[in-house]
Amino acid sequence: MPRPVRSIAVVGGFVGLSVIAFGCGPRQPTPPPGLDEVQLAGWQAYVDLDCAACHGEAREGRRSGPALTGLARHWTADRLVSYLTDPDSMVKAVPRLALKAEKYAIGMPSASGKSPGYGKKARAEKLRVLAEYLLVDAGKPGG
Repeated sequence: MPRPVRSIAVVGGFVGLSVIAFGCGPRQPTPPPGLDEVQLAGWQAYVDLDCAACHGEAREGRRSGPALTGLARHWTADRLVSYLTDPDSMVKAVPRLALKAEKYAIGMPSASGKSPGYGKKARAEKLRVLAEYLLVDAGKPGG
């Protein structure tokens, strides 16, 4: 009878590991503390548009995209919305952006729809709240 006991142990171990693996699943992102209602909607837009894939969950930057902190030094919400709508035009018009764009192999998608899926999700109102969120230093609202 050692064989059935061993089989039960193997099956039990497999079921236990499966429960742990499926129960843990991917970690859900959480917003930084202290955001107001508009900034929180902007954070949700950041999540919905999968900005973290290139810029990092905390906007810290990655090899595929620059850090998105301290933006209020160079940007207003209106200019950010213009950039998010048509980044190629802004990159051509602003030398600082052109230099930054050269550092990254992946170009910023535009809301005009050149990137599959992004354009359909990136509506004007979503880009507006995203811009408001991006102007807040991550984890330091109002800063």
